[in-house]
Amino acid sequence: MDEFTVYIKERAFLAMILSVVEVYKRETLGLLLGYKGGNRFFVEYAIPSQTAEKKFSWTEPKMRAIERMTNITKNMSIDVIGDYHSHTDYGGEMAKAMPSGEDIADMQSGNVHIIIAVNPKLVKVKWRQNNDGTISGTISNYHVRISAATPIGEYKYRRVKIICPSATGLSA
Repeated sequence: MDEFTVYIKERAFLAMILSVVEVYKRETLGLLLGYKGGNRFFVEYAIPSQTAEKKFSWTEPKMRAIERMTNITKNMSIDVIGDYHSHTDYGGEMAKAMPSGEDIADMQSGNVHIIIAVNPKLVKVKWRQNNDGTISGTISNYHVRISAATPIGEYKYRRVKIICPSATGLSA
């Protein structure tokens, strides 16, 4: 099976990063707008919604916010191709850029889902492409790791490789 890839434009990358660090200890949710073809997703814009709260479960508020934002974009010339949300450190536990069971259950077939783990910066590191398809680096006082996934069946997902030249300097 071919590798799944998501290409993130600079404006989308900046919108995601700024929205997650703006409200650091609260989780952030947003829509990804762009195009898809085959196993490739092209994220042109990331539109944040600062309605998510730090709770064990926020499936219902998340789904209502996504539905509301999707309805608004229906008459636009660009498609909703997925969503993004953050995981933040909590109670001494470092955030991970891995989908939880709820995240997997909420994934919509044919879409890409981005998770952004935000933790306190321990040391400054340059943004880079990681072997597992994620990207990571530091910005201000935060260490950020970004992963992407797409569902491949009920309660199963496949990791999507992230290409974001504006973050890593890699060419697509």
